[in-house]
Amino acid sequence: MTEGTETALLDKGRPDKAFAERAIAATAAARPRQRIGAGLAALIEMAERDPAAARSALHHLRADHLRQSRLEAWLGGDPDRATFGLGAAIRLATAELETDQPDLAKIEPDLLRWLEGKW
Repeated sequence: MTEGTETALLDKGRPDKAFAERAIAATAAARPRQRIGAGLAALIEMAERDPAAARSALHHLRADHLRQSRLEAWLGGDPDRATFGLGAAIRLATAELETDQPDLAKIEPDLLRWLEGKW
């Protein structure tokens, strides 16, 4: 998993299962009200290691409606707000990853606000 942008985030151009498993482990270890933030922090840590791979992973996520619907269900709350919030977080993260020096940690509070439906 080291060809081009295929690192720990991608496997054969698709999001790596281990990538998701690390985020899931972070959420499982957190208290219920902190799970979204814990998962987001784990994803940011991995994404900042290889922004190009993270952009590609987000691109694949946008095209994977089943995975998106599972994430929306996991986020909970009103389904329409979860859908909108996830979409907004993906767009914010993608835009940041397209900058010359991406810094997802800088926008983490905004990402969390969208994912938690506190907008």
